[in-house]
Amino acid sequence: MQDLHDQLRSLGSAYSGTWSAALHDLTSGERIAIDEHRVMPTASLIKVPVLTALYQAIDDGRLSLDGRVTYEQRHRSLGSGVLSMMSPGVVMSVRDAAVLMMTISDNSATNICIDLAGLDAVNAKMRALGLNDIALFRWLGDPAAGADPRKLNVGSADNIERLMRLIARREAVSPDGCDDMMRIMRRCTGRAELSRLLPWNELNMLQDPRENWVAEKGGAFINGVRTGGAIFRSTRGFFTMSVFCEGGLEGSESHDSEGNVLLGRMGKAAWEALAG
Repeated sequence: MQDLHDQLRSLGSAYSGTWSAALHDLTSGERIAIDEHRVMPTASLIKVPVLTALYQAIDDGRLSLDGRVTYEQRHRSLGSGVLSMMSPGVVMSVRDAAVLMMTISDNSATNICIDLAGLDAVNAKMRALGLNDIALFRWLGDPAAGADPRKLNVGSADNIERLMRLIARREAVSPDGCDDMMRIMRRCTGRAELSRLLPWNELNMLQDPRENWVAEKGGAFINGVRTGGAIFRSTRGFFTMSVFCEGGLEGSESHDSEGNVLLGRMGKAAWEALAG
């Protein structure tokens, strides 16, 4: 594990901005933590806490996965996703809203999920899990935030890694809820962050996908904000990981940005060391 720690530090040393990382080997219990409690913008990675609070509401009986919800104008948020390009009035199940939020990072679907679970309930669930670095301040696209990602949501590599670990251990919500959350996150379509350099095929699968998979979410915002949180599982290993970075502005602003490259290299290094 020390070799991997040194490798991650070496990769990070070439990054022009600020970064932090946390990793936990669920097989050995060993951990890597580098500036892990530095509070930074989460960008779309906040959707994992939102998903967790949504499934807590389902466990509590306040919602059901097959309950119907309507996309309204007040939910609309530009950016990633498809709902913002559609007319209000689209009806879907609660689970469908969660799938849109996680698999294509739909911002409008995220606002539906925040509306259903409750913004305060998202923060309360994080406090109940002891994840005090994570905070959701506003719905996505709220003009009061302007271009400041810290006015939308914040978190830390430590807290996101711990949340992914709780999900992986089926402890964040009910075991059935955690299993479904992982099923959804395994269907992520972007693969632009921690798992981007793994050998995905044209069907967005690894070889032997029942045994080898990644359940993940990433995030991106201006000023080089790039974030990732993931559960990596293979026949060889089982670990959770999160990396946050900000301020690295070299290269493009797309999925090939400096931050995306850093996350991909760190995720690949971890996979090869622990699960590849």
